[in-house]
Amino acid sequence: MRKLLAFALVLACSATVAHGVVAYAPNALPRPFPFDGPDELIRFDTDDPANFEIVGSMGVNDIGFGGMDFDADGNLWAYASLYKSTGGAASGLYSVDTATGQATLVGNSYQSLDDLAYNPVDGKMYGIRSQGADMRLYSINVATGATTHVGNFTGMPATPRAIGLAIDSDGNFYIHDNNVDKIYKSNGMAMSELYLLPQDTGYSQGMTIDWSRDDMGYHAAVGQGVFPDYFSQINTFTTDGSSYVLGPDFGPNEYFSGSAYGYPPVEPGDIAIVPLPEPSSLLLLSILALLRRR
Repeated sequence: MRKLLAFALVLACSATVAHGVVAYAPNALPRPFPFDGPDELIRFDTDDPANFEIVGSMGVNDIGFGGMDFDADGNLWAYASLYKSTGGAASGLYSVDTATGQATLVGNSYQSLDDLAYNPVDGKMYGIRSQGADMRLYSINVATGATTHVGNFTGMPATPRAIGLAIDSDGNFYIHDNNVDKIYKSNGMAMSELYLLPQDTGYSQGMTIDWSRDDMGYHAAVGQGVFPDYFSQINTFTTDGSSYVLGPDFGPNEYFSGSAYGYPPVEPGDIAIVPLPEPSSLLLLSILALLRRR
């Protein structure tokens, strides 16, 4: 039995070592055109996004999902941010089936949110919304979809436009503002600049922090590259402000009849990384798997 426990412990520890991590994203550019149909759910390795896998249609016509994240139990959630045909604000919390891609409405408080992130410290889901000079933080009840205004962040630009939200293992908030191409980090509700991005970012995108492993930040950066091509890639950053690294892209751009632009195969509305289970849970699962083989 001691050998069995030792081997299971090795499995539990080695499970945290990987070249990349498994991530999901809502793709706003499913093929074929037009782009106002449902988003599709994709799955990919963060080190190799070009080999992404299409899980399936999210099944909600004309909705662009600007927020997506896992909770600590591995449930995937998404938030409707815009109507793709008009660009107008949408709303609503959805649960997402990671086997099929189907998004199912949980509830709608009719509060538009620009991004979604899970806080491992208090076990709550949060969202952000730029409104005039305000950068507002909301908590989301995942049982009902109800939103509650928590407060306003300070230290942001005069007219913020936040499209990315992430939370680390200590409960610190990170916001990407693409009006100024900067990432900010919070101390409570006070924000300070963490990175000036080396790219001109725009459009729907998101970021997340791998709080269950090493607190590495992942930024799904989208923008206008060298004309006429757009870029869409997965960049990484450290939470201490020491390193922001341009990463791999989602693959070659495509050109379509009547368009002078090169579109990437994926425009991620957000990015969500599958969290590790608690070490004790992982150890138990490893032991049970070994026992079943006896």
